[in-house]
Amino acid sequence: MEDFSAISVFVRVVEAKSFSSAAQHLEMTPSGVSRAISRLEEGLGARLFFRSTRALRLTDDGAAFYARCKEILTDLTEATEALGYARTKPAGKLRIAASSAVGRAALIPNLADFEEKFPDIRLEMTMCDFPFDLNEEGFDCAIRMGELEDSSLIARKIGHFSNVLCASPAYLAKHGAPTTIEDLKQHRCVNFVYPTTGKPYQWQFDTPGGRVGVDVEAHMLINDGESVIQAAIAGLGVIQVPHCLAACALDKGMLQIVMQDTISTGSPLWIVYPQKRHLSARVQAFIEWTSELFQRTSTPACVLAKDAAKKAAAAAVQKLEMVA
Repeated sequence: MEDFSAISVFVRVVEAKSFSSAAQHLEMTPSGVSRAISRLEEGLGARLFFRSTRALRLTDDGAAFYARCKEILTDLTEATEALGYARTKPAGKLRIAASSAVGRAALIPNLADFEEKFPDIRLEMTMCDFPFDLNEEGFDCAIRMGELEDSSLIARKIGHFSNVLCASPAYLAKHGAPTTIEDLKQHRCVNFVYPTTGKPYQWQFDTPGGRVGVDVEAHMLINDGESVIQAAIAGLGVIQVPHCLAACALDKGMLQIVMQDTISTGSPLWIVYPQKRHLSARVQAFIEWTSELFQRTSTPACVLAKDAAKKAAAAAVQKLEMVA
C-alpha cells in the first residue's frame, strides 16, 4: 500500500481537477503526479480516474476512496494539531454558531480579546435561532442554551443564566427603582417574546419562599434578545435578562441591576461539537476561551460578593469555635 504522500497527491488532484494544477500546488511535475496516481491505482487494484484529453473524472471507486482519504487526512491534521496545541499557535478557519442574543450581546463585544490571543484563527460566525445539524452544516462548534436534545454531539457546560433585573441610570433617576415584585406593576417593563411561538418570556425570581415565575404586564414586547437590552439602555423600561448577555452594558454603566436579592439561576449554557477522535487546536482554543468568558460573566459581581461574605462569615464562626 502507498504511503500518505501518494494519498495526499490523489486528494490534491481531485480538488484541483487536473494533474497540472495539482502538480503546481505540490511543486511536482505533471508526469510525477501521474506516476504517483498510477502507482496508487496499482497498489489498490482499482481504477480511480477516467482520463481523457478534455476532462478528469473520478470512477465510483475513486469517489468512495476520495471520501475516506479526505476524512483520514483531516483526522491526521487534527491529531497533529492536538498534539502540538501547547506549542503552536492555533490557525485556520473556525466555523461557529450561536443564537442572535448570545452572539451579539456576549460574544461579539469580547471578540477583540479572542483575536488578540489567537490572531491566526479566522472566525466565521453564524447567528441562528432555530435547530440545525452541526455535521450537515459543517460547523466546528456551537453555543446552545437550556436542555440539549441531540445526543450525537459532545457537550461541555460553560456557564449558566443568572436572571438579573436591570434598567438604565436615566430610567431609574426618573422613575425610581422597584424594590419588590409587586412594584413592577408601577413600572414600564420591556420583555422578550419568543419568535417561534409569540409567547412572552416569564420572569423568574428567587424569594425566601422559593422560585417564583411572574407574567409581567410589559409596556413593550420585542422578539430579539439584544434589542431588549438596547431598549433598556435607551431608558425605555425595566428588563430581565441573563447576566452574561447584559454584562458588557453593566460593566460600562449603561445598565444597573435592581432587586439584587431576587436574582435567580436559570438555564445552563453549553458549547457543543461533533464527536471526533481529535479536536483541532483552533476548536480547543475557542472552547477554552468561551469557557473562561462565560464562567466570568455568568454570575453578577453582587452575587459573588454576597457568596464571599457568607464564606468569610462561616470561616470566622468556625475559627471562633476552634478557639473556644
